[in-house]
Order: sequence, then structure tokens, then C-alpha cells
Amino acid sequence: MEKLKHRLLTIIFLITTIFYFSSGQDVNALSCAEKGNLQEELDVYTGAVYGEIKKIQVDLKQEGITGTKEKVRYILVEVERSWKTEVDSQIIVATDYTWGFNFKEGSKYFIFISEMDGELSSSPCSTTIEMNNLNQATKQFGEGFGPKQQVNLESKMWFMMEQDFDLYIVLAIILVVSAVFIMRARKKRKRG
Repeated sequence: MEKLKHRLLTIIFLITTIFYFSSGQDVNALSCAEKGNLQEELDVYTGAVYGEIKKIQVDLKQEGITGTKEKVRYILVEVERSWKTEVDSQIIVATDYTWGFNFKEGSKYFIFISEMDGELSSSPCSTTIEMNNLNQATKQFGEGFGPKQQVNLESKMWFMMEQDFDLYIVLAIILVVSAVFIMRARKKRKRG
């Protein structure tokens, strides 16, 4: 009878854990306000940069263990010029995974950026222009700023991972708890 209770509790624990950590699919919608010209758009954002995309990495963001999971695409930009704000020679910009611009490594872009909570981001509603020549941007916005200092941020992209490790951690805990129950049951059988 005692054995049956342990098995039943283990099964209840496993089922509860699986339902607790599995999450339904969220549905999102995007709506962007009408944009003016590029100069008016620059006034809305923290600034704009022109540069080459060096690396693209997707990272999984989650609030706590059971919070909403969101994939964020990060781009490493080698900045040649900036407008309205000065930035370093390399910056990491967060873009929306679902609706964000489809950046390509090695290509050069004019990107509007915003800063929130110490992180630079590019809104899916902002204009992003692929351009091979800096002259297009300087004709529109003036000379702008060169990078304020030389930095290398590639190492910060190493720890960004698209993989969700929470499920693996839960499974490991379940395995350890199950192993402890099995070992205890075997010890009791040997004694009795």
C-alpha cells in the first residue's frame, strides 16, 4: 500500500509539473501609426545609425521560470555614423523576432534606434533602409557623428541562446526525485 502511495504521488507530481511549465501559445498583433518623412521619424526615436551588420543572434527572453517566453533577435552593428546621439563603434540592437526587419550579415543599413532600460532597440514600425553608400544618409540628415570610441562587442553575443533550458532543468529534477524514490523503495525491500 505504501508503495502505491509513492507511485501515485510521483505520477501526480510529474503531471502537475508538466502542466505548470507548459505554456499555451500567445497570439500577438502589430499596429503601426502613420509615419511622416524620415526627418520627422528621427525626431520620434533616440537616434539613427548607419553601419554594417556583423552578427545576428536570437536570444530567448523569459520573466522568471514560468513567465512569458519571447524570442528577440539581436544584431551587432559596426557603426560608421550616427545621428541625434553618439554611439560606440559597435552596438547591439534588439529587434522584434516576429515582425522585425530581415537583416542580413555583411549588409549595410540605416536604422532608427531607441534606448529603453539601457538596451538599444529597433522598432518593427520604424523605417529601416538597406543602403550601400553613406552619402544617401548624409544628404538626408547631414554629417552626423563618428563613433565616440572603438569597442568590440562580439563576445557579448556568445551567451545569447535561442534554446530554452527550463524544460531540461525540470526534467533533471524529476529524474533525481524519481531516482531517490526508487532507491528508498529498494532499501525498504532489502530490509523487509
